[in-house]
Amino acid sequence: METVIGHNRSDRLLLLASRKVDQPWSAFAMKRRLTVLAAIVALGLFLGLIFLYDPGQAPDSELALAMNADRGIVVTTIMVAASRYGREYFWAGIVAVMLIFSKNETKIKAIELAILFAVGVVAGEVVKQLIVKPRPFKTIAELVTRVPKDYDSSFPSGHAIIVTIGATFALLKFEKKSIAVLLTLEASIVAYSRIYVGMHYPLDVVGGIFLGSAIAFLGVFFLNKKIVVFVEEIVRFVSSSRSKKANAHQLLQSH
Repeated sequence: METVIGHNRSDRLLLLASRKVDQPWSAFAMKRRLTVLAAIVALGLFLGLIFLYDPGQAPDSELALAMNADRGIVVTTIMVAASRYGREYFWAGIVAVMLIFSKNETKIKAIELAILFAVGVVAGEVVKQLIVKPRPFKTIAELVTRVPKDYDSSFPSGHAIIVTIGATFALLKFEKKSIAVLLTLEASIVAYSRIYVGMHYPLDVVGGIFLGSAIAFLGVFFLNKKIVVFVEEIVRFVSSSRSKKANAHQLLQSH
């Protein structure tokens, strides 16, 4: 009876230990599934917006005009600055800081983020070529433009795509969630600013948010391990090259 009890106890301990080992992996697998699901939902919303949205519908124009109303010099200054500098200048700076001043794990994240930004730029340009929609200042006479005008397709907002990729990536991958929240706030201000300065309709920005979210979620899913392996191969190659040079130098000195 004692041996049976002892055997049962050991089995229970082994079972508990295996569960503790499996829990992180099961949580990781669940997180990846949720990431893919979120990407599918975001992409579905973007495609639904494309197929169901009528560019000429009045509510979007009315909302664009309402959001374009003057809010005072302080708000206008912030919105103009966000619209002009809050995309490539701000986020290029974030990537640069991650690459230069951070540990190796953060450098890998910086490479991932840079790749996702490149994908976002290409995807946005492709959609703009497929869906030609005039800017709101061309169709709404009362609209005030507060930054230099862009004349390419209004849909989707390229600013919204890029800042959403950055904010979503930060929320998913950054260890310090306080920084991720601040970056998300910056992204929200930039997205809103594009309507305030008269460059986009609200649904242009919404479409950019959907597309940027889909790119970020899919990118986190696919790039996570591949970038790590890629960087490790580079480090291994560099280390191997250095060791070969060191050995060759020692051989020359010995002769």
